[in-house]
Amino acid sequence: MSRGLAKANWLNRAYIGLVNPVLNGYAYRGMGKRIKELQRLERMSLSENEDRQWQAVSRLLQHAYDSTPFYRERFECAGAKPADIRSLEDLQKIPVLTRDDIRHNLEGLWSRRYSRESLQKAATGGTTDTPVPLLRSPECLKEKLAVQFHFNSWAGMWPGDKVFALWGAQQDLNPNPSWRWRFYDRYLMRRVWAPTSLMNPTVLESYRQLLNDFRPKVVYAYPTPLALFCEYLGDCGRPYHHPATAICTAEPLLLHQRQVIEQTLGCPVFEHYGTRDFGMVGAECEIHQGMHLNPAAVFVEFMPLQGAEEEGLHEILVTDLLNYGMPLIRYRINDCAVLAPDPCACERGFPLIKKIVGRTTDNFYLASGNVVPGVALTNRVIQVCPGLKKVQVIQNTMSDFHVRYVPGPDFSPSDLELLGSKLLVFFPDPLQWTFEEVAEIERERSGKTRFCISRVKTLATHDGKSESEQKCQFHPTGRVQA
Repeated sequence: MSRGLAKANWLNRAYIGLVNPVLNGYAYRGMGKRIKELQRLERMSLSENEDRQWQAVSRLLQHAYDSTPFYRERFECAGAKPADIRSLEDLQKIPVLTRDDIRHNLEGLWSRRYSRESLQKAATGGTTDTPVPLLRSPECLKEKLAVQFHFNSWAGMWPGDKVFALWGAQQDLNPNPSWRWRFYDRYLMRRVWAPTSLMNPTVLESYRQLLNDFRPKVVYAYPTPLALFCEYLGDCGRPYHHPATAICTAEPLLLHQRQVIEQTLGCPVFEHYGTRDFGMVGAECEIHQGMHLNPAAVFVEFMPLQGAEEEGLHEILVTDLLNYGMPLIRYRINDCAVLAPDPCACERGFPLIKKIVGRTTDNFYLASGNVVPGVALTNRVIQVCPGLKKVQVIQNTMSDFHVRYVPGPDFSPSDLELLGSKLLVFFPDPLQWTFEEVAEIERERSGKTRFCISRVKTLATHDGKSESEQKCQFHPTGRVQA
């Protein structure tokens, strides 16, 4: 059986067994034992893991029926009890769980085997849909963190390695860090953060200098901003540090993005599939034939998607096997997958999919030369506008933006004013904004759900370049040439 790029060294083992537990015992105590258990599971056969997984599904169903008002009613309406569900066909008698179900039944979904105060607050991810609140049992957070560390190890990333994070999720960033926090982050956790809300040559040059100064082993990033950063590094004519590995997550990694990242950084790129709803769900191994799903963490169903452009596209439903505080059973996460035709050559006993489709965003090119990655807006715009159920931002020209929105049950005109004020934070240029109320924002035939759409990059000109390519080009001088 193949293994990841690098084993844990003495420093990594010290972080797993000593440093992290001392810094944050609640999250990291016992982490080494959890990682070893996941390593044991990957050495098991796929059929053994599937048997073990179904036993976990059965335990969760019984727990949900016994301890949550929502699921007891749902099972009874379906005419089924947990003991009756012995196969996937039986499981499909239980209706799909949607975000609206969670939004309207939060109090009925949390398990009465936990006190309400002991459950950790979280939220679903935000693309077109406004995030809805979630609750998690305390013990599942440790298990989900172990799943992430285990997947990271396949890419040669271990606790204690230096990490350069090109990141766009606002809730993960400290907007005004104290010197103590900066010291903790850089010298104890050994990571630096590079926000992606605005990218231009000045910002990208500062990130090149930070990369050189910090010299990380790992780049951990959203793929769209990382591809932009790599294009700058390749064009700027200045030296830059080459990491040992790169991990891309939060949005699908496109083929041309993978190519430019690998060619520029000179290291392998690994795609991870994670969600705010479940944590890390799947990851590439060193064979790069697709992404493995962790059968100890989730049970995934694949529902054929009719009328899709791509043959074999399936919508995925996810059952969380770790969170007993608020069971999520057959949850529609609004992503799609293409199944892998053959098992992975790595021989790990984890199921394999070819790729994830969904949650795509474009970059917005402005006349000033600034580039705003659409992925930077996903957790920073609609999450603070709870009266809006769904939002889609469309750039028609350099200065013309159109926003389509689905109002929620508590919508008021002030929600649009709040949305406009949040957009101005990212788009200070003088722009024209129009707003359109719609009944729904549908998935495209490609299977993608698009939150940010830029039509500027497709406006062809006489020399074959798009308007954005003519007006915003990176040059070795670090200036933008118009």
